Amino acid sequence: MFLDFISQSLPLGATEETGFVSALLTQILLWGQVALGIGLVIFVHELGHFLAAKTFGVKCEKFYVGFDVPIKIGPIKFPRTLGKFQYGETEYGIGILPFGGYVKMLGQDDDPRKAEQEAKRIRSGGEAGDGEEEVERLDPRSYPAKPVWQRMIIISAGVVMNLVTGVLFAAIAFGYGVSYNPAIIGGVSPGGPAWRAGIEPGGQVISVGELSDDQMHFREMRVAIVSEGLEYPDKPIDVAIRYDDGIRQYKLKTDPHPVDSDLRMIGITNPTSLKLSSETPALPGSVADGVLSEADGGASIIAYDGNEVRPNSIVPSTPFFDYLYSHPDKTISLTLERADNTTHTVELPPQQAKSIGFRYAISPITALVEEGAAAKAGIQVGDVIVAVNGNTDIDAYGLPLMLFASEGPVSLQLRRGQGEQSRTIDVELTAESSPQTLSTTSGIDGQIAINRFGFSYSPRATVATVMPNLLSKGSGSSDTELEPGDEIKEVRLILSDAELPKPLKDDRFAPILEQLREGWKADGPMPLGALVETIQLLPEGTPLRVFATRSPRGRVIESVATVQQDDRVWPERGLALTAVEATQTADSFASALSLGFREGKRRLADVFRFLQMIPKGRVKMRHVGGPLEIVNMAKNQAERGISPQLLFLTMLSMNLAILNFLPIPALDGGHMVFLIAEAIRGKKLDEQLEMRLTMAGVLTILLLMVVVFANDIMRRL
Repeated sequence: MFLDFISQSLPLGATEETGFVSALLTQILLWGQVALGIGLVIFVHELGHFLAAKTFGVKCEKFYVGFDVPIKIGPIKFPRTLGKFQYGETEYGIGILPFGGYVKMLGQDDDPRKAEQEAKRIRSGGEAGDGEEEVERLDPRSYPAKPVWQRMIIISAGVVMNLVTGVLFAAIAFGYGVSYNPAIIGGVSPGGPAWRAGIEPGGQVISVGELSDDQMHFREMRVAIVSEGLEYPDKPIDVAIRYDDGIRQYKLKTDPHPVDSDLRMIGITNPTSLKLSSETPALPGSVADGVLSEADGGASIIAYDGNEVRPNSIVPSTPFFDYLYSHPDKTISLTLERADNTTHTVELPPQQAKSIGFRYAISPITALVEEGAAAKAGIQVGDVIVAVNGNTDIDAYGLPLMLFASEGPVSLQLRRGQGEQSRTIDVELTAESSPQTLSTTSGIDGQIAINRFGFSYSPRATVATVMPNLLSKGSGSSDTELEPGDEIKEVRLILSDAELPKPLKDDRFAPILEQLREGWKADGPMPLGALVETIQLLPEGTPLRVFATRSPRGRVIESVATVQQDDRVWPERGLALTAVEATQTADSFASALSLGFREGKRRLADVFRFLQMIPKGRVKMRHVGGPLEIVNMAKNQAERGISPQLLFLTMLSMNLAILNFLPIPALDGGHMVFLIAEAIRGKKLDEQLEMRLTMAGVLTILLLMVVVFANDIMRRL
């Protein structure tokens, strides 16, 4: 989370002019690559129709990628095409509207307004037999003149081409080598299903539901979990995880995702490697930034406090992160191996926390690890921690530090129950072995947990204690002084751009500043933990306006607080470590085809599952992407390289194949329905009925296009 904004920054060129020209050329090439990729998928679809039609002697009058429709806005008339040429009897071109393509065959037109005219164009009067009506003849090179089985092949050829080329795209990608994040458990989110089940970091997921793969990609695992969770939210998912000591089986029921409750999750995070980012080895302003230099970019941690990293384990970084987060107040000696194979040692001190003058209260216990230390001690969900080893001065972010500092069993005093039914109980808690590979503050929904003690809780937006000399009290009025028990409702940055301290004028802080100017709100989507983490990034002295309410009357308290250095440590120290990546490369042509076929099959399954969930109400509009979202995804994948783009084209090909074969008139699937009906009846459907159904299909498609376009636009507002 800390480094998201850093990755958005771009290196500057030698001069502004050369930097602009270089960036412009890069963007032109990138968008050209995107257009070529999407255009290729459309082209091969139409090529399938074209080749099949030519094989059976059908005259093809036009072959277009994009639609050559007339567009006029006021007095401005746009050209119908971006380019066209005639070769033989066929006109080839690129239409002005890049949302598909078509092959215009003699006697066939998807525009219902032209269907009757097209039907007349291919008819000619025939000879009459003795006492018989005149037999109408069709142009032998027209599409309707061909037998039903030939027309079925022509209509389905586009889909077949997309299926075949989708597999080939993926095969080529695996031939180049596909970089991916392996489905390895880097950490488990506090309070989540995986955390409650006692799943430990350091294992490799090898099966999820019906998906089984020894080299499973993290993305594949996540898609399987989300799909299973959406389709069967109350059904546990079978998960198999391989550890260094063997395979463990779990049944996990998914939870709603805290950011989007319509999605589902089990709370597994992908692992971080021990390799420092080559561009930014440390977060600016952190303790790591003070001890690492540019020469350490791309270096790897090979030892810490005399403990050597075991590179052959499934997740070599697990012991390091456990050590780092379990010793937040200890200076750690790091041995680094640089890119030039030289080694040196740095001393990484603790990171001082920052605060805006008050501590946050602690919620009741929200979750327990099954068979964990807390559960064995008799602690229950809903219990409120009153004291730790007799100390009643506890708060949400101070509790983990108290527990890490404790040696031996910990005495907890808890309050159980509400009102007159409440009672105080004492328990003794003995820590168990459970790696702490994520910061105690890293829960996606703000929950905090110390894995070895087996319980989680949330920080509350309630003032637990006010810290002396840190909170700015403004005029000194009681209406500007925060007190224990006040409920924090909003925190907002009050500085204008001109008033920003110099460190904050760095463009990399723009997303944070925009978020804080809008204001963190207690009832908003961003958890309290995200606000506290954001404060760690702000320079000392940054003023924030705090709004709170005070019981019992709910009086609004407005105060100005400044970011100050705290007397506590913060678990994160600013190391900019990269994600774990692996590369899957086919070792032969047969292997590439096999992997390509597997990829195509999975993407087809994704489309079918998605379509099945729509009538069940499991899919919301915000989960649906239209043309703008497709182009955005294509751009993102093209930026990553040729293999990601090819895999995206596989996904797009499979989507186009299935969606285009849905039984909607005007789509290939609708034409196939008409042909099946003709084969069963032994004669064509009534032309007027077919025309009306086609018109209804066109209107349906146009309506869907308007909806998805509007959805794409709203997504970006």
